[in-house]
Amino acid sequence: MQGKADVHVHTKYSGLHRMGVLRFPESVSDPADVVKKAKSAGMDVVCITDHNSMRGAEVAAQAAAQINGIEVVKGEEITTAEGEVIALFIEEEIPAGLSAVETISRIREQDGLVIAPHPFSLHCPCLKQRIDHLDLDGIEVLNGGHIDDYSNAEAERAAMSERWAMLGGSDSHYLKTVGYAYTNFEGSTAEDLRRSILSKTTSAGGIQIPMTDAIAWSMQVVYRSDVLILRSAFGLDRGETDDPIVLKVRGMNGAQRFGALFGSLVYLTPPIPFLAAMTSRQLFRKWALHERTDATRMGPIWHQ
Repeated sequence: MQGKADVHVHTKYSGLHRMGVLRFPESVSDPADVVKKAKSAGMDVVCITDHNSMRGAEVAAQAAAQINGIEVVKGEEITTAEGEVIALFIEEEIPAGLSAVETISRIREQDGLVIAPHPFSLHCPCLKQRIDHLDLDGIEVLNGGHIDDYSNAEAERAAMSERWAMLGGSDSHYLKTVGYAYTNFEGSTAEDLRRSILSKTTSAGGIQIPMTDAIAWSMQVVYRSDVLILRSAFGLDRGETDDPIVLKVRGMNGAQRFGALFGSLVYLTPPIPFLAAMTSRQLFRKWALHERTDATRMGPIWHQ
């Protein structure tokens, strides 16, 4: 039997995303809703890997205990000094800012697995050629959130060395995209996934997120932020004590709230979200050309 696992999913506990001078939530997805969406998308396992936090994974695991046919693996996408690292099968949060070597050591202390997400990303902190010198169990060869034609192709090329398990993950920050990209593995349980990663018998499946969904994600987090700011202004959020976005909003002063509302109004005005997406795509193409040119100039230094 072959199972499917989305090994890279975010929830509203993933912190803030910067859009120019503005900051908005990385995701507004509720962990319990993520679990339900993963199941409806045909996943047997979903790995919750919020940025530098395990709270979303803990909430998701509690929700999964009430749902048949889906398991949650607790994880964390950790910002190291050299790039991002995903820890799977851990129970305790690992702090950001450590070296990649120290971060991996702390993951191993918990008997966790170490994954390199989007190792050749053009716009996220990534390990790049450092993957050759680190103690990794797998690398993400299909990241659904990377819609350029370089990042995933380069990761797949690196994986041809057969040194690591090949994984797929949606990198979903938007509920609709959970399960778009995933990892195929033998079995159907979280423990089966672990064994398949360690035995390097996994493969990646699925698709990259369409540009329309990327635009929808950016508009959703901006709109949701506005709603929460307005709810807070009228005192309608007093009963919400564990929502990380609500807590961020409560910490904003009046000027910050006005600036966020004004900036988001500008961003949501058509056709600005679409122009921003097209501009990003052109930048990715330019950066990819630059990376390929540098790689050609330096010669075959990778994966020796």
